[in-house]
Amino acid sequence: MALTDAQIRGFKPEGKRYRKSDANGLYLEVMPTGGKFFRLACRLDGKQRTFFIGEYPDMRLADARLKAAEYKRSAKEGKDPTADQKEEKAEREKVDPLWKDIAQDYLMLRQRSGAAQRTLQKLHRQIQVTIDALGDREVTDITAEDVLDVVNPIADAGHVENAHEIRSRFSQVFRYAAARGLVKHDPASMTIDAMVPRKRGEFAGLTDPKEVGQLMKDIHAYRERYFWVGSALLLSAYLFPRNSELRGMRWDEIDWKEKLWEIPAERMKMKREHIVPLPKQAIKVLKEVKKIHLGAELVFPAPRDPTRMMSDATFGKALRSMGYSSDRHVHHGFRTTASTLLNEMGWNSDWIERQLAHVQQNRVRASYNKAEYLEGRREMMQAYADRTDELGGMITKT
Repeated sequence: MALTDAQIRGFKPEGKRYRKSDANGLYLEVMPTGGKFFRLACRLDGKQRTFFIGEYPDMRLADARLKAAEYKRSAKEGKDPTADQKEEKAEREKVDPLWKDIAQDYLMLRQRSGAAQRTLQKLHRQIQVTIDALGDREVTDITAEDVLDVVNPIADAGHVENAHEIRSRFSQVFRYAAARGLVKHDPASMTIDAMVPRKRGEFAGLTDPKEVGQLMKDIHAYRERYFWVGSALLLSAYLFPRNSELRGMRWDEIDWKEKLWEIPAERMKMKREHIVPLPKQAIKVLKEVKKIHLGAELVFPAPRDPTRMMSDATFGKALRSMGYSSDRHVHHGFRTTASTLLNEMGWNSDWIERQLAHVQQNRVRASYNKAEYLEGRREMMQAYADRTDELGGMITKT
């Protein structure tokens, strides 16, 4: 049965995208973010193809049907109905790619990636702020100052965290544009020091990618001289656990087959068991430590008593000896670094908070699942370890 405008207006978003058929191959796709898109399924040169027709309500149902009919006529004649559009877009992007076009393309990419509905809604809302401000500007003309002109008034109004998140959205779109060869660099990455700092409590942590890269280089150099503590710091960078969680790590908590570290409740702040997926870099560090450990149950025992944990001041002293003062980066700051970079990388905020073991009290009082989002967190932790290595020059981005 053909659709009506009233039906289309009434369709509500669900946990995943769904389709509603109209006629002659035309259908409406409803996204988790609430977006509604007309698409056409038809055959071209003997192959099934899907073409984007338009977004509702900018394109009305009647207009979508007319455009779909034109597309079908072209396909029947063996012509790609979007060929002219593709050429026009390619020429436009060579000359003057606009921010709104690139930002919308990035949003569509994230929608196709299957991110959670809440994540997509937040992403759409924050990127729309950038489009409203700079949508008609050419991407190559947007500067760090332009980004600050958007985000600093938001921070001045008291919404510091939101301002930093919108800056991160700018950065994500710029990196997407760079991957497509449309820009040479990400000006948003240079704005952090000109913004009101995020409220991170008393724990200082590096968030600028260049500084994080230098920190990784310094940790590797430190590990060459002080293997045990350097290895612990390297795991801190990859896994961002709390101080006591890492110092108390035991070999029997490592599941080598599943590549997991299961931290018992007594060492967790929330007093609930916690699972840390181990990226390949962390596995490598642990295997290197295990080769020369002295039979202790602890992975990082105190040097004079293998039954006791390292001192809680060990990591702080090591960082200070590397030149990182307590107002610049402390051990707990690895968590600040991870939270910032993972959000900038665009990972699901629920996965990030779960991996940081930030669990709301109502969740603790109700059901608690230590393996929640585990497969997503596995992928995220490997991507994060790769990112920190890339920043430190240990791997080259391909």
